[in-house]
Amino acid sequence: MTLREFMAHPENASEEELKAFTERAKKIKEMAKNLAVLTDGVSLDSGRRPDDIARGYYQENMILSSILEAFVYKPQQEFKDITSFVFNYSDRAFIDEVPITFYYHCLAKLCVLEMIDIVKEDKTNPVFAITQEGWDAMRQQSFANLAQTALFNMQTQDLNKMTFKLNKRAVRQNWMMLIVAVASAVAAIVSVALAMRG
Repeated sequence: MTLREFMAHPENASEEELKAFTERAKKIKEMAKNLAVLTDGVSLDSGRRPDDIARGYYQENMILSSILEAFVYKPQQEFKDITSFVFNYSDRAFIDEVPITFYYHCLAKLCVLEMIDIVKEDKTNPVFAITQEGWDAMRQQSFANLAQTALFNMQTQDLNKMTFKLNKRAVRQNWMMLIVAVASAVAAIVSVALAMRG
């Protein structure tokens, strides 16, 4: 049974499918408890607009790229040094709005992707090291390219909105010009008719 079929007709699900669904739902609920800090109040129905999604995608890839760049001069970095590098060498227009939980999410993502590892655990200032996968991603500028593409898409989206507004304004102006032209034609006809009577 597909997800679409299950959503449309849950009563048609077999006992095995319902049992598997219940077990997975419990696991997802447990995971959600652990990740609640990272979601920062965002839910599936948070109603994020395309602008917010594009901006978030840009911010995430920009931060991921900056974290990896922090390891260029020193392959092991303390958390405070990485954070200092990211906040000093990232796009100021966006970095100031990023919640700290989002920044932690980016660090965790790089750890999950095995691009950086924690080499010394400390509650306030752990030490991270870049892995071979991290070096490869940094050499290929993977996250930097994704950030640049996201920024380009975001700016294109903004330009498209402005163009749409300008087009609407031009259509209104054309209608007004048409009304003025019709009124002028009517006035000319009336004045010609009056001149012919007189």
